Amino acid sequence: MAQDNENPGKKPTTMGREPKGTLDSRTFRDGQIYLFRRQDYVKPIWFCWIRVPSISGYVSRSTRTTNEHEAFRFAEDLYNRMLVKSIQGHDINGKRVSAAITEYVEAQTATASQKLSTKLRCQYLERIKPFFGTLQLNEMTTATVVDLLAWMEKHSRGELLSQSTIKRYATDLKVFLGWCVDKAFIVKIPAFPKMKLSDNRPPHFDQRDYAKLTRYLREFVKHENSKTVRDRTMLANYVLILANTGIRVGEARTLKWRDIRDIPASKAGESANIALYVTGKTGPREVVARTPDVKTYLKRLLKLRIDELEGVKPTPDGFVFCNRDGEPIGSFKKSFATLIKDAGVEFDSHGARRSIYSLRHTYATFRLQEGVHQFILAKNMGTSTAMLERHYGHTYNIASADELTKGGSFKGGKKSQAVDWLLE
Repeated sequence: MAQDNENPGKKPTTMGREPKGTLDSRTFRDGQIYLFRRQDYVKPIWFCWIRVPSISGYVSRSTRTTNEHEAFRFAEDLYNRMLVKSIQGHDINGKRVSAAITEYVEAQTATASQKLSTKLRCQYLERIKPFFGTLQLNEMTTATVVDLLAWMEKHSRGELLSQSTIKRYATDLKVFLGWCVDKAFIVKIPAFPKMKLSDNRPPHFDQRDYAKLTRYLREFVKHENSKTVRDRTMLANYVLILANTGIRVGEARTLKWRDIRDIPASKAGESANIALYVTGKTGPREVVARTPDVKTYLKRLLKLRIDELEGVKPTPDGFVFCNRDGEPIGSFKKSFATLIKDAGVEFDSHGARRSIYSLRHTYATFRLQEGVHQFILAKNMGTSTAMLERHYGHTYNIASADELTKGGSFKGGKKSQAVDWLLE
């Protein structure tokens, strides 16, 4: 690594004034690359100034290393990339990603009718802002996106990101970058790596474990502390309602009392059912409950609120799943995880950890096994038949068992279980 200046401490005239508090410095390429260390660092790292011919000003970066040779390689690589951009007519002093994120979030926050998906996207962008550091938008590449996803996995509290989560993050990033294109911060969105989503079925509760969970809930709500009873009553009925309606977590969060209505019984002797009007990522829809028992679960929550309001009924605009102050409960995620762990149903038969989203998957699985047509079910769940086929295709054979067993018979007087005939 040959140095262009005989005097290593001499500042290059092309760069203007020397940085304040400089410990020592090096110049290369006739002053086009300037390396320096600042004395106010415990372990002085090398910084670089890059000057590209025919472009006014310079690019300043931290090399993030105390090794001079590594710092030079970083600076030389940066110089070459800046030179190529200059030749191609790109702005080498483009906007930083972090600054663009700040502008995007401020612009979205200023919108009165901000959607939940937009709020979540803004939260995600704020969370990843530290990753970009001083990186400019026009420096983003496919490799940047790959490194970002790896960084997100590392900073996800020890939990592996699911493939659907990774896909959602990538989609949010594309929306943000599309906004940057509209603002003329960049010319185009960088290519994203291909997202290969497996067809692994989402973990749900089978009949045995669901029965085990519901039995546990009967004792779960009993406690000496009134606050604990309140929280557990809310959680228990939340579980039962989601498992019997299939509504999404976000849809339950915004559910209000005015969104609930009776459905008259279609036949004599049948109980009236109930429908919920929800608004989710696929738009508004009315959801018909799997069983009239959902009305009982809702009545429990209504009584809970009336008692808290000292005999006064909650307003139609009141949230169903709310805190004592009437504000919607943000998340049941942690309390649900503790619940299923204590109930002994944390994992399914394949060893997959269940989550609060397993309630929706349980609803879909039970409905298909009970013979509900996939088109009707897809409409009720606010999804597509293709998505049902992809995730729940394994349940169709069970639903069609009568058709599939025509003309066949099992030997023996009793019904065989999987373990029995495997051991024969």
